[in-house]
Amino acid sequence: MAGDSFTQTRGRLPFTRIALGVTQLVAPIFLLLIVGAWQGEFETGTTFLLAALFVGWYTLVARRHARALYDLRDFAQRLAQEPASIPSTARFGSPPVRDLAQAVADLVSDFRTRTGQLEHLLMARSDILDAVPDPVFAFDALGQIVVANKAAMDQFKAGPGRDLFGLFRQPDIVTALQAVLAGEGRAAATLTLPAPIEREFTLIVSKLADTGPDDMRGVMTLHDVTTQRRVEQTRADFVANASHEIRTPLTTLLGFIETLQGPARDDAAARDKFLGIMREQAERMRRLVVDLLSLSRIEQREHEIPTDKVILDEVVGRTAAALQQIAAAKNTTLTLDLDGKAVILGDGDELAQLVQNLIDNAIKYGRTGGQVKVRLSQTGQGIVLSVTDDGEGIAREHLPRLTERFYRVDPARSRSAGGTGLGLAIVKHIVSRHRGRLTIDSEVGKGTTFTILFPKG
Repeated sequence: MAGDSFTQTRGRLPFTRIALGVTQLVAPIFLLLIVGAWQGEFETGTTFLLAALFVGWYTLVARRHARALYDLRDFAQRLAQEPASIPSTARFGSPPVRDLAQAVADLVSDFRTRTGQLEHLLMARSDILDAVPDPVFAFDALGQIVVANKAAMDQFKAGPGRDLFGLFRQPDIVTALQAVLAGEGRAAATLTLPAPIEREFTLIVSKLADTGPDDMRGVMTLHDVTTQRRVEQTRADFVANASHEIRTPLTTLLGFIETLQGPARDDAAARDKFLGIMREQAERMRRLVVDLLSLSRIEQREHEIPTDKVILDEVVGRTAAALQQIAAAKNTTLTLDLDGKAVILGDGDELAQLVQNLIDNAIKYGRTGGQVKVRLSQTGQGIVLSVTDDGEGIAREHLPRLTERFYRVDPARSRSAGGTGLGLAIVKHIVSRHRGRLTIDSEVGKGTTFTILFPKG
């Protein structure tokens, strides 16, 4: 568009170009007349009259051009001050200046169009990167972040300008970055984050074929393989634990079945007794399998922070009401002290299981005819849930290991009470997933208190 305007300008011969040509032709003649008059060869009056006419003519042309230049300057200023519009060029009286202004306007319009397209492409690139669930970093020749998508900034709190060598200090990652910056096309490494929940990423560093904007040299992508690793570990743990824990009740069942098929075939009293024991052992295996599966599910999702808002006092109230019958069977008084609406970000089913395990544990191992207190309060640090029993208490050396799977202070008592050895392990992992903190206080002969601090929702 701009090129067409310049072509039209060169193809015309308007008044201004004629005036300039005449001025350039007549100027030497008047110069000769003035010199001749000074030397006496021509009449001085006539010469100076012609000179005056020339000066007037030249002034007229100069003023015309000066006005056009000022108009062109004002036009350029309006272009700069009004980015959303293009001023009209119709007011320019001089066709060449008008054509020049139009050419400038066309250039500005084209520039704005291309700038808008570039901004649109950059926004589209940003939207595409933000839609990628895995963290993505683009870096320059110094290893500094040029572009980071939403997942990268959310998970690593790092954006443009941050040094990748400072963000990821593990030797394998540093080596991969250095290799790509040195010219290697691709390098891989593994990233393990130990806190607050252990997470594992596979990390790929790739070199760009061409240097991108902002001296972009390469791209780092991270893929979270925590769930995959947890599934593999859970499968191995499940097989090992299930085979160990189920062996005893299964052996008991097989023994009684052989007895009922053999010596006690016709013994009605023995049959009723053995069937009762077999039912207990089968129920124990069922509870064990249920707890193992529950623990496996929780461990697999432990790195995922829950996002639902849960009113914790309602969960505690419903769960405690469901356990009142069990408490009554042991003549245990279950009391609640719930302080207002306690809202946290969590998983309602998991929180109900946590409360059930703690209260059920307190009822099982508390005194017969004793009391279990459940208290929920809010502090500046967060929301505090505590469950206290008045049972025999636990020796201090056992406290650090209570949340280990299948750890029992008194194995015989635990099995007789129907425990699977997984209740507190489940509690620990639910607390961990909710980014809470579990503490256990106990004194032999005075009972035990389990306290959990949850962050507020």
